[in-house]
Amino acid sequence: MKDGVDLWEELGLEEYCHGEESVIAGVLEGATNRETGESVAEYAAHNEFGTNRIPSRPFLRQTFDEKAGEWADNLGKAVEAGYSPAGAFQLVGTRMAEDIQATIKSNMPPKNSEATIEQKRKKVDGGAKGESMVPGTLIDTGSLLSSIDYEVRR
Repeated sequence: MKDGVDLWEELGLEEYCHGEESVIAGVLEGATNRETGESVAEYAAHNEFGTNRIPSRPFLRQTFDEKAGEWADNLGKAVEAGYSPAGAFQLVGTRMAEDIQATIKSNMPPKNSEATIEQKRKKVDGGAKGESMVPGTLIDTGSLLSSIDYEVRR
């Protein structure tokens, strides 16, 4: 859904579109790691496309491929229900962000290396009963997950 105006036209709803409104979702500009203050965008790109040390876990592309049709349907239903273009985009943007977060939480393959699992375990060990929990493949500090948002652009 890179261009909301094209989506309106694809749905045959261009008469409801006023101007160049669109919706985007993902890691928005300015999102930072809450522990280090570093930009989340670079970390997100490393996970989305992979590096020589990090395997590709395309959480954005996978979510788009699986959910774009549903988002388009929801957009059409919102307009039919009487929402303004901006209101329809807000509803769909919220859903887009929720769907991306669900993919991040899904522990998408490939599995983390043993070294990564141990590193993550050390960050969360303890608790009142000495519990140990290892976050999923795309979760470490939680900054990527919490940085997922949407924006309606005009």
